[in-house]
Amino acid sequence: MLNLSNIYKHRQTTKQGETMERAHHTHVELAETYFKSLIEAGELSLRSMEGVRLYVGALGDVVQDGVLVEHLAGSGAEVLRPRAGSVARRVVAIDTSSVKVAEGGGGLVVALRGALAVREAGRLSVEVVGPLIYFVRPENLGRIMGAMGGGGAYRLDETIQRVLASLFEKRLQEYAVERFDDSIMLFDGSLSAGPIDNPIPVMERILWKAGERGCDVVAFSKTSVLSLWGERIQSLMTRDEPPYLIHLTPLVRRLNLRVRLLGEIFLARLSRGGGGFRVDARLVGDVEEVFGSLLSSDPLIHGYPETLILAHDYATFTKPDIIAIQAALARRAEVLEGQSVRDLLFNPLDGDWR
Repeated sequence: MLNLSNIYKHRQTTKQGETMERAHHTHVELAETYFKSLIEAGELSLRSMEGVRLYVGALGDVVQDGVLVEHLAGSGAEVLRPRAGSVARRVVAIDTSSVKVAEGGGGLVVALRGALAVREAGRLSVEVVGPLIYFVRPENLGRIMGAMGGGGAYRLDETIQRVLASLFEKRLQEYAVERFDDSIMLFDGSLSAGPIDNPIPVMERILWKAGERGCDVVAFSKTSVLSLWGERIQSLMTRDEPPYLIHLTPLVRRLNLRVRLLGEIFLARLSRGGGGFRVDARLVGDVEEVFGSLLSSDPLIHGYPETLILAHDYATFTKPDIIAIQAALARRAEVLEGQSVRDLLFNPLDGDWR
């Protein structure tokens, strides 16, 4: 049985750069509320792996992009400026990653990991949850999705990794907003909801809890398929010197959307030398004050918050991570390297050169 201490790690750095690793029992107790059922569902799924033959091959993280493919039309978007001298606040950034580790035996093995990067009063800490490992088959799909908090009819197809990753990210976001108050919460992606991997009730509950605890939610999208006057919104700029935000919500709401917008939408260009980002915000305070506080609290890398970059880096699976997970799977099942049809056809004489 997996122990929560194996999938929950905390790293803290002081102003002087000291690094300390320590157990935080109160954090673990709270984490169990959200992740114990997820761990148990994963363990149950792995028990059914005994004697199964699995194949490992090309690996990659899920890339989640926006779902809005409409073109915006109109003009006169409002330009806002973050308020200079706004008070610094705690910043909490949340990101997750997923990877397909292997497939076979009527299912596939998916690994999930998430990270929270917290910056407060000159200190930076990173907490990692995972990896959580699931052997997903039709027989246990409903149980796993139920543990994740998803509702509706799910199918074991090419979308299941994305669905698992998204639902896990929502669990981590909910954990964060219940854990911290009076903070700026940084999410990866948008605050649009509606697809089966992003249920509206779940996202509404997270945002409501954030508001109750005095937290402002700001979501940065690294990519977006929203376009404005024929251009991707990240490429749009005004002649104003950054930092500034272009308020796009009134234009977006004119569209016949397939998703529900749960926040205001901006194009944010927050520093020189970088392009803009689509930013969705659900705020307790006013826009200028919240973004002013963000600029006072967190360094920006090409206009993107450093804590969100750190959360992404700590959540991402590396090649050694995958090799370690595959080695663990080999204790339960036969793990084989999948053959490459391309190599068989085009490199028949290369042998084992790789």
